[in-house]
This record gives sequence, structure tokens and C-alpha cells, in this order.
Amino acid sequence: MIHRIVHFALRQRFLVLMVTALMVIAGIWSFRQMPVDAYPDLSPPMVELVTQWPGHAAEEVERLTTLPLELAMNGTPHLQVMRSISLYGLSDVRLTFEEGVDPYFARQLVFQRLSDATLPQGVTASMSPLFSPSGLVYRYVIESPDRSPQELHTMEEWIIARAYRSVPGVADDSGFGGPTMEYHVLLDPSRLYSYHIPVVQVVTALQNNNANTGGGFYSQGGQFYYVRGLGLVRSTDDIGEIVVASNNGAPVRIRDIGHVEIATRPVSAFSAFRTRAETMTMPSKASF
Repeated sequence: MIHRIVHFALRQRFLVLMVTALMVIAGIWSFRQMPVDAYPDLSPPMVELVTQWPGHAAEEVERLTTLPLELAMNGTPHLQVMRSISLYGLSDVRLTFEEGVDPYFARQLVFQRLSDATLPQGVTASMSPLFSPSGLVYRYVIESPDRSPQELHTMEEWIIARAYRSVPGVADDSGFGGPTMEYHVLLDPSRLYSYHIPVVQVVTALQNNNANTGGGFYSQGGQFYYVRGLGLVRSTDDIGEIVVASNNGAPVRIRDIGHVEIATRPVSAFSAFRTRAETMTMPSKASF
């Protein structure tokens, strides 16, 4: 058999050289197209559900949040392993699927079953971005000698985090620490009592007077003019001009029963551990 192969190769030299050249070209092309990672992704497809319920103990989170999610995800096609952990104000459910399952198909299955879970009012489960468990976590701290922590936190949320999310391979950017800017309405109890206005009425007026409304349009001289009601607040003065009630025909505004100021969100027990604006990014693959 070997003598026949050698005899054929000697007689058909041109054909053997052509096949060898094609194999070399195909090998070079395959080598250039082959993905090379510093840490090859050998993990199976995984979907992570994160639910925040601040102020509740781990027992309540487990019974009212984690268990309903596990019951809703039970029986998902191609589901292999389901693990969960319940902490103070936080629930984490990880679903591991079989090898070869498309990650986007697995996320679609989980998203379809997510609406079947009965969660407490105001609690919404969110799906973590698509990333690999073998990815890297990059942490950085924002510091400045002439800017306040509130300004650094605002820059992180509106500038730095958005720039990081646009980098190819970055799954998400999560910020921790730093005070969040808010508009605070500080009411005077004596003025509220004198005008006989409950606090619930003030909250309702603030919610109902912070939006723009459309009023259609009218035509004049061959042109269309759109009618709008501009009620979206843009500054503390706009909040102070919101009408809360009427006293003998005179409007009672927010500035008549208190004052508005720009302050920071009250720090909870969980976020008190971090005082600097630290964020992390998680690349989906460790490719270089």
C-alpha cells in the first residue's frame, strides 16, 4: 500500500504539489481566523438575575423575591443548574444552561419567564449584561483636589460610565459611593398648619406639576403653530413656583410653605461603607 502511494506521488508530482500548496494556504487562513484569548472562555452560558429590595432582611428577600424567581425559572428549556443567594436588600439568581446553547437564546427564554414571577410592589428583577465568568474586573477610583465628591459622582454617571460602556468588550460599568445630587423640598410645619395643607397634597402637587403636555396645533397664514404646556421644572425656582392649594382665591406655592435646595441623597447603611466614587467594568472576554 505504501509503495503504491509513493509511486502515485512520483508520477503525479504536479497534482501533489498543488494539493500541498492548497493545504498550506488553508492552514495559514485558519490560523489567522482562529480567535486567541489570554484566558479562553470555557464556561457554559449563564444568565444572572439581580433584584434590589432595600431595607428588607435576607429572610424576606429569600421568601418574597428569590423563591418566586426560582419557581418562575424552574423548567426552562436547556437549564442545567440554578443557584441563588439572598442578602440584605439583594437577591441574586444564576442560571447555567447546557453547553452549545446560544447565550442570546438563553436570555430570551429567561426574559419570557421573568413576567411570570410574582414580586412585591415596586420590586423589579433586572438581567445582568452578557459577560463571561472568566472575564476581568477593573476597578478605578475618581479623585480630585478641587472638586467635591458630588461633582465627581455626577461626572462618573454622565461622562465616564457612558464612555466606558462604548468600549468594545466591556459588559457594564457600575458605580459605588459618592453622594447623589437631589432637589430637596424642606417644608415648614408651622406654615403647613396655618394653611391647613397635608404633606400628601404637597407630594401630589410636585408629581403632577413636573411634565410637559401637548395641546395640538392651529394654522394661520399657511403655517402650523404647535400648542404646548411647559410644566417641566428646570431649577429650584421652578419648583418653588408650583401651586399647592388656594387660600381665599390666592395661590399657595411651594415657596410659601418651605424652601427648595440642592442637596445629596441620604446615605443608606449599605452605601456608607464606600465614600469614594469607585466603579468597576467587566469585560466579556479577556482578549488582547
